[in-house]
Amino acid sequence: MAYECTITEESGRTLSFRPVNEEDVPILHEWMHQKHIYPFWKLNLPLEEIKVWVKKSISSPHKRVFMGYLNKEPVCYVIGYDVRQDPIRSYYSSGPRDLGMHLLIGPRRLLNKDDGEAIIKAMTLFLFEKFGANRIIGEPDHRNRIVIPILKKLGGKVIKDIQINEKRAKLVIANRNDFHQIIRESNITSSFHLLKSPDHEWDVFNEAVKHGSS
Repeated sequence: MAYECTITEESGRTLSFRPVNEEDVPILHEWMHQKHIYPFWKLNLPLEEIKVWVKKSISSPHKRVFMGYLNKEPVCYVIGYDVRQDPIRSYYSSGPRDLGMHLLIGPRRLLNKDDGEAIIKAMTLFLFEKFGANRIIGEPDHRNRIVIPILKKLGGKVIKDIQINEKRAKLVIANRNDFHQIIRESNITSSFHLLKSPDHEWDVFNEAVKHGSS
């Protein structure tokens, strides 16, 4: 299994990330039916429909999807997407290399302040480096009492409440410099083996914008 990023905590635990593939459909199907996930994602669908959703996500020109592991256990799913081709662009003044982020933590036992912070910190570091993003934009559901405080602790600023599609959300923006200041104060080490350079990733996004790909 080829990871693009591995982050090692002071305790020795590792958090690693790799692109999603179709073999991940069963675990994503299981997660999407968990009580702490389906009210927010609304993807508690039959297996075949999840398979179609995963295929579309993998092939999308304006987003990338990743599985995250704690040691060797799959524990999270994270999307990095180009805000220029997403409804979120209408809710704030976007800048160059703004990257949207959606995330979920699969095992309910890990959705706590300590494990949740470690996982979300690793996700965010990975996305900043994978895409060379200047800012990461989040829009968690306003009811999410675990993720929102963690994002704020990691340097994210809650800008305002928004109504996006059918979801009432908090618009959260994290700046690269603010986040990396927090990372420098953390007892973690990281290594990256990116499949493509950050500039290549943005070239693909820019082509999708140019041609209006969905």
